[in-house]
Amino acid sequence: MTPHQVTGPVLEDCEIIGGILTIEVIRDGAHGPVVIDRREVHNLVVNTGKRQLLRLGSGLQTKTFDQFRIGTSAAAATSAQTNVLSPVANTRKTATTKTLLAGTRTMEWMFSYISGGGSISAANIAEAVLLNQNTTPGGSALMRALITPVVNKTTADKLKLTYRLRTT
Repeated sequence: MTPHQVTGPVLEDCEIIGGILTIEVIRDGAHGPVVIDRREVHNLVVNTGKRQLLRLGSGLQTKTFDQFRIGTSAAAATSAQTNVLSPVANTRKTATTKTLLAGTRTMEWMFSYISGGGSISAANIAEAVLLNQNTTPGGSALMRALITPVVNKTTADKLKLTYRLRTT
């Protein structure tokens, strides 16, 4: 074998892209907001998301990833998924912030489902995705995260999602 020959599935064996979803349930306390539940979960960057990133980088795609959606399916994440499996109604929302963290190869998206009148109430939130369009069925997911144990949000709670994607 010459030094330039490569055998085996080199790219498939390397983790070159990945992310973490931080979920916080926040409630008003006597002295201001209090985080009553916080989780950091790894997620799966799905095949469609990888393809859409390449399309976006090459100018073949104009829709950026900026839509969050939550659901209640506890089914394991697979590379073929493109959305949540059991969506919670009215939770497809545009990210509040999109930031490339200074001096890093990390992109961060954030959205908070508000508390109070008109807010959602959802039990058994077990999945979250980041999508590239706000249409039914929801576009193409970049990632799907499985949240275990499940999270519950009442109308008294704010649910804050922060997704970080890093390339190595």
